[in-house]
Amino acid sequence: MSARYDITANQGETLNLHLLYTDTNDSAIDLSSYVGEMKVKRTFLGDTNILHLYSGTTIGITSGITGSTGGITGGLFLNRNVGNSGSQTGGILLIAGSTATSFFPTGKHSYDVEIKYIPTGAVTRLIEGRFDVTGETTR
Repeated sequence: MSARYDITANQGETLNLHLLYTDTNDSAIDLSSYVGEMKVKRTFLGDTNILHLYSGTTIGITSGITGSTGGITGGLFLNRNVGNSGSQTGGILLIAGSTATSFFPTGKHSYDVEIKYIPTGAVTRLIEGRFDVTGETTR
């Protein structure tokens, strides 16, 4: 069962979220054989991504209801530490730069983060919840 955590993001402000994936003994799990993905949508059943972060052979990000990729930074990084300055076994770092978050529509949305074990294709949803976006006045 996935954990539940609600996120509040501000339009135009860098979003950083760090997770630590551990086993039942609180030992960090090596994620070198995994890929990860985070999606934010208006609803769980929605078709349009507000944010899509992914890892793998390339690190990627798309943002906004138009799927913009130009000039935006961020991604989903596995086995990374909270400051993105080195490795940390089991660390999952999610980053959406300020340009990416400026494309977020304000309101209440839904998100989840999943990892896939490459050798078997087994998918685990780690965390899910509400993703609230507050509007930016200064643009």
